[in-house]
Amino acid sequence: MKGAVGYARVSTDEQAQENNSLPMQQRRIATFCKQNEVPVLQIFEESYSARTMERPGLTELLNFCRLNKKKISRFVVCDLSRLARNVRDQAQIIVSLKQLGITVDSIDEPLTDDSAMGQLVRNMLGSIHQFFSDSLSEKTRTRMQEGVKQGRFLWPAPVGYMNLSKEKRIIPDPKRAPLVRQAFELVASGRYATTDAVLKVVSAMGLTTKKDRALSKQTFARMLTNPIYAGWVVSGEVTAQGNHEPLISQKLFQEVQMRLNGKSVPHKKASDDFPLRGIVRCATCKKALTAGWTRGRSQKYPRYWCWTKTCKQVSIRRGDLEGLFVNLLSMMRPTAQLLTELPKRIAEQWRQRKDQIAANRAQLTKRLAELDTLNHKAITSLIKNEISALDFEAFKMTGSEERVKIEAALSDLDSERNTMEGMLKQAEVQAVDLVGAWENGNTNQRQELTKSFFPKGLVFSHQLKFFEPANTVLTEMFTRWLDEFTNDGVPDGI
Repeated sequence: MKGAVGYARVSTDEQAQENNSLPMQQRRIATFCKQNEVPVLQIFEESYSARTMERPGLTELLNFCRLNKKKISRFVVCDLSRLARNVRDQAQIIVSLKQLGITVDSIDEPLTDDSAMGQLVRNMLGSIHQFFSDSLSEKTRTRMQEGVKQGRFLWPAPVGYMNLSKEKRIIPDPKRAPLVRQAFELVASGRYATTDAVLKVVSAMGLTTKKDRALSKQTFARMLTNPIYAGWVVSGEVTAQGNHEPLISQKLFQEVQMRLNGKSVPHKKASDDFPLRGIVRCATCKKALTAGWTRGRSQKYPRYWCWTKTCKQVSIRRGDLEGLFVNLLSMMRPTAQLLTELPKRIAEQWRQRKDQIAANRAQLTKRLAELDTLNHKAITSLIKNEISALDFEAFKMTGSEERVKIEAALSDLDSERNTMEGMLKQAEVQAVDLVGAWENGNTNQRQELTKSFFPKGLVFSHQLKFFEPANTVLTEMFTRWLDEFTNDGVPDGI
């Protein structure tokens, strides 16, 4: 007597449903075969979506049927949705089994034989199952897109992060996040000919998958191009700022992409030597001035100039232009009413800014501690001959450069704190010293100070050797700045 094979399947969402669990399906299949006096040869089971034919359990079952077709007469499922979730796959499976001389029995749908009515019912059920699956998929995609727009990462966390299921967000993995950051730094440094060499170094230092397996080249390549590490969540055409903590800066991510594409890393636009570049505009062509070091007979000289080929009306030494700007700042005097309100407003905004400075300092200090740990791991890997001396030196050099940058950033934060606290005390008795703020500020602080007063930039006339503040008196400019100051917060360095 020929026997029967059974197939039980659940998807992830269905596993919690007791009336449709795998054990329940197995019992129903066994009972059905017993009632029909057909011996059960084997029941195959799996937890997999029926939206695809690429299912391990289904593949194993069909292979079993091909090898044992002389022993099998019936194929039993609880319902056709266990078999497939679309009409095409359902028909393909049934036809394949029919060619082997095996009929399909659906326990919950008995009127699905090979008669005309049975085939009609079978196709109708297949269409219903497909509609249900497609509708559910559409709703899921819509919900996921809304989640992405809110900055949520809705998938298993990538290497370097961990899932917080209850809070539905991801957080840095304390074990792997520092190594992921270091991998990006090493690639951006340009000291390694290939990413495989970087992978070898960070793997020797302990970077693995969440299951503590070695990272493959493909996984590492995907990691280096994943914007999640720079704080972005991407799904299809939807890109949103994530609500998770970035492991690297956007600038570092872009530098790595340039390296991977075989392009040189562009110079930064904000120059430490020319804080007014891109802010001051030519009075003739209205284009922003560029700046740089021009070569003289014996040395280089810093200058600002108009780069428009048909204009080129401005060419001035850095000291002269910035001196004129400082003179402009010195002319700005607030009214008595503004002086009365200024200390209170500055105090409130500075309180908020201090919280941000404290958070930035904590993050930078944490990164310094990570660098110490990574340096220790690198030394250990060198001793164990897991990395070469050349790899160790390249790693050490990159780490030293990052340490210098972090220490400089910490120094800037301290400078900003001291500068602002001094200005706060000054504001209690007199007008804020804008000239002092400019002269004591770093590049970013100077640019933010300039943009706060002149959001549309400054027009400079080379003939008149003077700025033209766009038909607005200086006191009105100060009033506008103070309004923005109150609504938007204190710019860095103010």
